Amino acid sequence: MIFLSIFQICIMSPIVRRIKVDAGEAKLILVMSLAIHAIAKSCIYTSPLTLQLLLEYAEWRSWDQVVLFDNVSPFNNCALNYARPLIECFGEKGISVSLQSATNPNIPDALTIRTHRIGSIVLLDGLNLTSPDNIIQMASQKFLFNYYISWLMVTTRKNDSTIDTVLRDLNIGIDSDVVVATSPLLNDTVAWMYAQKYRDKICRSLRRYGDRFEFTGPPERRNIENATMNLSYVTEENRTVSFYLVHTYKIRHSDNASLIVRYLGFWNPESHTLKLPMSVKLRSDFNGLPIVFGVLNGTSDGQTDAAEAEATANDIAPLLDFATIVTSSVNASIELVPHEKLGTLTNKVWSHLLGDVVAGTVDIGLGYITANDEERWSEMTFSHPLIRYMRNIYYHPLETGTMRDIFLQPFDNRLLGCVAGTYLIMLIAMATVIYATKTVLHDEDEKHVGIGESALWCLSIMCMQGSPWTPRNPSGKTLLLFSLIFSLVIYNAYAGFITSILSVQATGIKSITDLLFNNFKLGYSVADDTYIRNANDSNLRQLYIKAFNNRESRLETRTGLMKAVKGRYGFFVSATLARRALRTTFIQERCILKELLLPQTLTIVALPMAKSCPYRKIINLNILRIYERGVLDKIQERMLPTMPRCAASAAFHSARFADVYSAFFLLMAGIVIAISIGIIERIWNKRRQMRETIVRGIREHNLIPHLHFHHHHDGSSDRRPHLHIAAPTGKLRGYDPAYLTMLQNHARQVQSFVGFQDRDTSPEKLKNLESRVQVRRRSIGPKRASWSSFSGLSKKKIRSSERILPPSNTENIRIFPFHN
Repeated sequence: MIFLSIFQICIMSPIVRRIKVDAGEAKLILVMSLAIHAIAKSCIYTSPLTLQLLLEYAEWRSWDQVVLFDNVSPFNNCALNYARPLIECFGEKGISVSLQSATNPNIPDALTIRTHRIGSIVLLDGLNLTSPDNIIQMASQKFLFNYYISWLMVTTRKNDSTIDTVLRDLNIGIDSDVVVATSPLLNDTVAWMYAQKYRDKICRSLRRYGDRFEFTGPPERRNIENATMNLSYVTEENRTVSFYLVHTYKIRHSDNASLIVRYLGFWNPESHTLKLPMSVKLRSDFNGLPIVFGVLNGTSDGQTDAAEAEATANDIAPLLDFATIVTSSVNASIELVPHEKLGTLTNKVWSHLLGDVVAGTVDIGLGYITANDEERWSEMTFSHPLIRYMRNIYYHPLETGTMRDIFLQPFDNRLLGCVAGTYLIMLIAMATVIYATKTVLHDEDEKHVGIGESALWCLSIMCMQGSPWTPRNPSGKTLLLFSLIFSLVIYNAYAGFITSILSVQATGIKSITDLLFNNFKLGYSVADDTYIRNANDSNLRQLYIKAFNNRESRLETRTGLMKAVKGRYGFFVSATLARRALRTTFIQERCILKELLLPQTLTIVALPMAKSCPYRKIINLNILRIYERGVLDKIQERMLPTMPRCAASAAFHSARFADVYSAFFLLMAGIVIAISIGIIERIWNKRRQMRETIVRGIREHNLIPHLHFHHHHDGSSDRRPHLHIAAPTGKLRGYDPAYLTMLQNHARQVQSFVGFQDRDTSPEKLKNLESRVQVRRRSIGPKRASWSSFSGLSKKKIRSSERILPPSNTENIRIFPFHN
């Protein structure tokens, strides 16, 4: 039936129908058909009892995803006969199944983990175990016998020795989960006959499959000398069973003698005495076999001096203690392989220590190796973090007398803006209330109050000094009340903030920016040269450039810390090196230096291992165990000590002059402004006397001539006094006529200012005027008698006239009327 179906497919295919069949080609087709028929005749059908084992084992191990490897090829489709009923049975259990070829398999894609665990089943009866392209050999080459893939290998041969002849030479590790099932029955025919009594316990689809085919069983393989059969590792029962199961793993990949085989029990359909394989967590016995540690003796770039070599030796000591604790907990020995360099990636190949880790030459790398590099994660894996540290800056804080402005520190620009805005609102509201009181209510007490007084009162309220303003209307009282409440809240908040500032020790240095601002010299350690040169941070780049320009780069740890102790110097170094130096070398100066944390340099130290390393999970579990017992804390303390504990400073610090210097600056500025305003007011109030003094000085130097008034009477009705320049007698005879003309014009202007034209020029008025001039002259003397006799003149006009006419003797002034 199988032969006919294959032959019909070949004949009916479009390619074959397009070929002209002659006699030779017909013979070729016949030979191929006979070969296919021979292959079909030699097909080894898997017993339903074996398929039921696969079904129940997957359900027992709680597999959600199963990959079945068997002989699947274009010329051998024996597996396709049971694939459909088996898939139906797995589907009833909610388990997904994938059927893959056991020769040239598509791995690791076929074993992609969609869930936490995946089950891989290999049927060994029809598989050539010596071929390098079978599933077992290829999985060993790709290190797929790990914790995340569970393997079940099934053979129905009673005398099978797969464990010794195959598994012993594979890359199976201590974290492998490999179970071998071997049937003690003679062949599949006996197995199917034996399974008839369990017929009701076998899946319905598998029963129908068993009724269709005849099972003969696979031929026996030739046993290899000194090879132990699978059933020799089990305790056979005195009754007939379907399969015995054993669990196997190796402690080391390269040591075939480290193979461990543990008996799990027997299985019958829906009846078994199986126990779960030993968990990886419980595999703590290495039988004294070694774990190889690659120890990093030098720095990452291989350049060390005597001081740094000593520091490196001290660095590796706690790691060696950690390795000793781990190996002791798993009953293993320790083997150390020294390496001078950590290694780099060149042409996709790692060198030195990391190269040996990737290649598997060493099991675990031992050193202060960081796990932050993405390139390392692509080729290797790391254990749980041992420590987390940062590269910090160590400096001597500024002296305690350093000025710090706590007077203005509580304020920022937005708060100052809000206070100024509130002050402006209060000023507008208060001025509005006062104006309304004066104009509407006609309050006499508010007549002298203006905008200046309002501004001063508002400022007094804002400074919590109260207010002399006592409004009588409700609106003013409400305004004053809420203004005082606002100032009270602001004052209390300000006072509380000042108290909190005084309660904290002020260092003045909070970031690397502060170091640069305070003109600190900066340097960095030789051990961190590679890190800071490749750092992608602007602040660290500035530190590197400044240190390089000042020739403070690549310093020893002790040299850099000693410079930091002297002051005005910041040293960039790893916390692991600096803190150990502070505990040993700088015992006397350990309380002088402070540590400036740089969170951007957070570094994780872990142990590198190859992705195929079988000890990865064992090491991680032991790290967690020693952490729970408190042992890891002591190792971490040695790897990364805490900062030295020094005597605590006073909890509260009184305010000093240096803390409130801005308030004194404000006071001095107010004093200077007040003195300046006082001087300006004094000058403004004495401006008249100063003007008279200036004019007197000018007259003494004969720069202003004497002016004379003349009264001239005639018969006309216009009888007004006119101001004329007297005849050039005495000192005026030598003047230029143009100059005298200018003086006459000036006198006419004075006459217009004084307003003589609007006055009454009757003889009685003129007599009274002359008499008053004489009286004024006798009372006040010659200095102020020139214009004060005109009592009817306004004060403004008198002052304007004084700018022109000097206060000279009145004997030289003659008043006479002008003639028309």
